[in-house]
Amino acid sequence: MTVRFLILLMSLYFCVPGIAAQNFNNGFNFYLPPNDTTAQQFLPYFPVDSIGPDDFITIDAEGHFSRDGRRIRFFGTNSVAEGAFPAKLKAWFIAGRLRKMGFNLIRFHHMDNGWSEQSLFEWGQDTRHLNSETLDRLENYIAALKNNGIYVDINLHVSRTFNEQDGVLAADSIQNYGKGITYFDPQLIALQKEYAQQLLTHINPYTGMALKDDPVMAMVEIINENSLYRMWRSGSIRPLTEGGDFPMYHVRMLDTLWYNFLKEKYTTTDNLRTAWNIGMREEGEGNQVVDSGFENDPINNHWTLELHETATASMQIEETNPYSGNRCARIDVSSVTGTSWHIQWKQVNISIKEDSIYTVTFAGRSDANRDISVAVQKDTDPWTVYSSAIFQLQPTWKIFTFSFRSPETVDDETRLSFSLGGEEGSYWFDDIFMAYSGTKGLDEDESLEENSVRRLPFAESVNYSDERVRDMSAFYLKIENDFFTSMYQFLTQELGIKVPIVGTNWNVGPADLAGQSMLDYIDNHSYWDHPQFPSEPWSSTDWLINNTPMVTNTDGGTIAGLMCGVASVGKPFTISEYNHAFPNRYQSEGVLFLSAYAGFHDTDGLMFFDYGGSVNDWETDKVNGYFGIHRNTAMMALMPSCAEAYRQGMVSPASQTIALNFTKDDILLMPKYDNGWWSGPQLYPQKLALQHAIRNNSFDGAVSFNADDLPPEPENPYHSDTEEIIWDTGGILQVVTDRFVAVTGLLVDFPGHQAGPLTIRESSDFATLTWISLTDERLVDAGKSLFTVSSRLQNTGMIWDGTTTVHNNWGSSPTLMKPVTLSLMVMILADSIHIYPLDSTGKERSKYKTLTPDADSRYEITLDQTQEKTVWWGIETFGEGIDRVEGFGQNPVPDRFKLHHNYPNPFNGTTNIPFQIPVQGPVRIDVFNITGQKMKTIFDNDKPAGYYTAHWTGKNDNGRSVSSGIYIVRFQAGTYIEQKKILLIK
Repeated sequence: MTVRFLILLMSLYFCVPGIAAQNFNNGFNFYLPPNDTTAQQFLPYFPVDSIGPDDFITIDAEGHFSRDGRRIRFFGTNSVAEGAFPAKLKAWFIAGRLRKMGFNLIRFHHMDNGWSEQSLFEWGQDTRHLNSETLDRLENYIAALKNNGIYVDINLHVSRTFNEQDGVLAADSIQNYGKGITYFDPQLIALQKEYAQQLLTHINPYTGMALKDDPVMAMVEIINENSLYRMWRSGSIRPLTEGGDFPMYHVRMLDTLWYNFLKEKYTTTDNLRTAWNIGMREEGEGNQVVDSGFENDPINNHWTLELHETATASMQIEETNPYSGNRCARIDVSSVTGTSWHIQWKQVNISIKEDSIYTVTFAGRSDANRDISVAVQKDTDPWTVYSSAIFQLQPTWKIFTFSFRSPETVDDETRLSFSLGGEEGSYWFDDIFMAYSGTKGLDEDESLEENSVRRLPFAESVNYSDERVRDMSAFYLKIENDFFTSMYQFLTQELGIKVPIVGTNWNVGPADLAGQSMLDYIDNHSYWDHPQFPSEPWSSTDWLINNTPMVTNTDGGTIAGLMCGVASVGKPFTISEYNHAFPNRYQSEGVLFLSAYAGFHDTDGLMFFDYGGSVNDWETDKVNGYFGIHRNTAMMALMPSCAEAYRQGMVSPASQTIALNFTKDDILLMPKYDNGWWSGPQLYPQKLALQHAIRNNSFDGAVSFNADDLPPEPENPYHSDTEEIIWDTGGILQVVTDRFVAVTGLLVDFPGHQAGPLTIRESSDFATLTWISLTDERLVDAGKSLFTVSSRLQNTGMIWDGTTTVHNNWGSSPTLMKPVTLSLMVMILADSIHIYPLDSTGKERSKYKTLTPDADSRYEITLDQTQEKTVWWGIETFGEGIDRVEGFGQNPVPDRFKLHHNYPNPFNGTTNIPFQIPVQGPVRIDVFNITGQKMKTIFDNDKPAGYYTAHWTGKNDNGRSVSSGIYIVRFQAGTYIEQKKILLIK
């Protein structure tokens, strides 16, 4: 797992002001026993589904994971680092509890870590021999999982730290676990194959089988979060001395591969020049930056400092040591917030023209090695970023440059800004230019025979001819694809791996995904409010979060980027890492968001990051990190209901799947149109994923991709095309299906909100609520159902510093849940119900309430955690209720036509309108306002005899919301006509 710049930046730009984080004093402890494997009547039941010798995971004709000819969905989590090696005496109950809570897959991650004695490599030794002790505990754990019917996802290269004892050249200079380098260094490739063979062919003494032959292994991941193309795009493929990630040894190795690539294709410099110089254009004129060398005017004539929150800085002209001329600019940053854009040094009133290429060049230095970001963006709302780049300034002057193609014309409303709020210190700038660029081919000083043809930095691609950019893209993608082809063949042909294999994850756009589509399935990762580390990566004290809810994010949160245009048509799709990081006070929303939208996008597996735990301690009731969930009741309480809903497909897949088709040139020329913004090339509105499924269909099409052919971007509130998911960024997400209803968000701000048969009359705070049928019947008919309420968790004595960090003051055991009170109105077709508060095993407590309905089969239910101190309530029904007396759904074929009362009524979101027909024939249902004007036809179809339900979302035929009031539903089946009044309240 890697710190995700895109998530951090997105959460920074979309903060919710005025929401304070603070400790609460009235919390209650709800300790979920770590060794509880019991089954209870009011929790979803996940029995042991034994993994037989032939139960290998395959891929069916529809492109989904399959077990013994039946589709299987994986609801999983991650066992990470020492959590992958539990003490042997504890593995049985860890696995049993995982099964009870709904998990049927464990992803093993960071088993190869180099920072801990809990690794598959021995501490302080080489990484070519497996640690027999940790391997034994791993295999014992896998056997316990298998005994519980839980599959495993084996990750190969994650955090292996190659060292000199492995015989690896330049090992002490290899950064970040060798990401990028692992694709092309032959020695590292051989070591990856050696490790795979050692791990996957070792006989597990507890199962008697090697993983390669054991159906418990559901899938294999070759490398984690590793993309050479992404590193090219981010500027990381540079020497360490220039702020990159590569030792010079590997820079030269990559250069050699590049020269060989060109020589094989072009042979001579003349041939190369002929190909690359097609389409060259003369360089333009006119620097857009006024007083770019600071030689003439006071600095505040043309430059300003934009400061946010408590950040402070000053600017001045300095005449000592300029890059050129007599003067330069100096900015002194005296205090930072940890958010780089909180200090922006900028020049405004710049103009750009559509489809013109611009190059930004500047000289810069700082008093220490410091990263800054530079952006060209709109200076007015919506603050569109046209291009941005990250550079490392050093104490000596250097020239930096990037280029971009303008997507629109903007007169006098563009800014060139330098974000300097990352670190305190001094920064100097000189000779700042932004001008029209020409198009280049082969530069005059470049020669193929002399091995002097540069590998272009990604940011310079826009300045060069199409053919040169094609070759640059093709080179990096070929290295990736050759690696995956080699590893895939090794795993399947030499080791005999029988299960699906994925290459990597967290890819950047269609270029990466084109290569991944050649393997068995596609995977992705995402986090909301991932912790930020302003000064030192993974510092235990210097970190912060934004502490904001995703439900109020207007840009699609994590869902847009996670789901939009990542999966491939006809291939399984998984999300193997996802979380809303602790101690974000709204993190319970993440469980519902992921499980609901994963169901809507018909994914094949989701895995929360991570389960947590250590070798020996699985019992201490404390959340001790950002991601561990096994002791986090706010997250774990929701797992049984969301696992059941996801695994059973209670959320319907999208009605429409948008298939994306790209040509080879769309892929290879993408650097010319990708302006370096955080999420990769914005080829299409990503919020389409909130309305439809959107998958890649072809990367070798005949017609170039055109975003104008796609539907328009949906508007808030976002309705899935099934109408089962509605996200209002005012602060509420609802999921309404026949057997699963759920809401999350600022429920306190939505009194009277209706979600299908459930109405939130009042709520005391932010909360996540799920209601699930424990039978095969819809919720309004279910004999047993379960309510879950989750809010916010803290450790005892955890101390906040403001609203964004606790530093290392995590507190101690026990954990405390903030109590929430929810007043609900629910429709249940029964004469009476019992409502049971459940204990921490899910067993009903001795006291229960008996409730009776009103005339419309509605029950007033209060879930009060201040009194009942639970997260779970079981509902048991008695009697048949009003509609059952009328016979709805009781007989195979109805004996008459009938339009039943809608539910809920009144409503403000979606209402359900049941009806029945005794014979096959045409059925039409229209909604009219009180004056007789038709609003919408909500059903018009020929149906066989049976029971059906139509739905109305309060919109007319033009898709516009109608006003509150009384409406008439007119039901016509043949010559039979019936009408009923319904009430819409907003």
